[in-house]
Amino acid sequence: MEDWIALNMTPGIGPRAAAQILERFGGPEAAFRATRHELESLRLPSESIDHLLRGSFRFAAVEELRRARDTGIEIITLDDGDYPELLKQIADPPIVLYMKGAWRECLDSPAIAIVGSRAATVYGRNVAEMLGRDLGSRGITVVSGLARGIDTAAHIGALAGSGKTLAIIGTGVDIFYPRENENLTERIIDGGGAILSQFPFGTPPLKDNFPYRNRIISGISFSVVLVEATERSGSLITARLAMEQDRDVMAVPGNITSRNSFGTNYLIKCGAKLIQQWQDVVSELPSEYAKEILPPTLDGRSRNGTAQRLKEQFSDDELSVFGELSTDCEKSVEEICVGSSLSVGIVSSILLEFEHRGIVRSHPGMRYSIDITSL
Repeated sequence: MEDWIALNMTPGIGPRAAAQILERFGGPEAAFRATRHELESLRLPSESIDHLLRGSFRFAAVEELRRARDTGIEIITLDDGDYPELLKQIADPPIVLYMKGAWRECLDSPAIAIVGSRAATVYGRNVAEMLGRDLGSRGITVVSGLARGIDTAAHIGALAGSGKTLAIIGTGVDIFYPRENENLTERIIDGGGAILSQFPFGTPPLKDNFPYRNRIISGISFSVVLVEATERSGSLITARLAMEQDRDVMAVPGNITSRNSFGTNYLIKCGAKLIQQWQDVVSELPSEYAKEILPPTLDGRSRNGTAQRLKEQFSDDELSVFGELSTDCEKSVEEICVGSSLSVGIVSSILLEFEHRGIVRSHPGMRYSIDITSL
């Protein structure tokens, strides 16, 4: 364990260099016994080679372990059986992870990343919070980067839905960044979530750290959902990494005149799945997860006793309107009127009441469908 931590703490040894060392020597222990010539053959930075030859950070690694034990932090390494399986599958995964909180419970559930602009609009924050809440309340772990804006809203939404959320950070687990999220960090831990970092204690929020953090966000998740991203947003880096890691990339559409929508709309043009609600995200999960979360298709008339339940709740006119609706097809008021033989006034009034009660969803062009979350 100490040798893994010492290698991770060595300046100039990131995941790629560490992967080279492990491939060449079989483990970190052998790297500290290697000759200068052997280390130079890997084209490592000269400073890194000097540190490895001297074993500069082996004592610091012992202190790191002691500090972790004293503060309730778990440290796991790439050869640990508990290392996250999805993350292990990416190219050059981090060799050491620092975990705070109920991370095992978080990773027992399917994980979806929600990321986006730090300078989020009200629309973006509302959407991220809604998706975080809707996914979290259905047993999905919401992953994000604890940054300002969309990340913060996604974590807050998951907590509001009594769900689990995993914050991947670009600092040491003992550093609160941004500072205003100290309270949110505590809420995440208290709410059964977790904080994860590949960086040693005391690591400050250096700019170069965050691409590494983004690799973990995408690598540990089944899918990455972008909610607002400017043309040069760091979230686009996360999307690119997700594609390289063979993860699904999804995006929430935005106002075409807003700079915060450039990145998400561009991704949709390039083939990313357009996301409007939580069902769009869940439907892309592996089938063993999706079928447990999504209810069976409803035809409007019969589904495990639904018809009897509706008769008890709805009037005859309401049943007629509901019978013309479905979860996977939008209908106009005129189409519903024809099918139900009711007037426009009655149908419109019933649809308004259904929408107020969360039974139906309205779509552009005054078209309606059943809100699957109400079933």
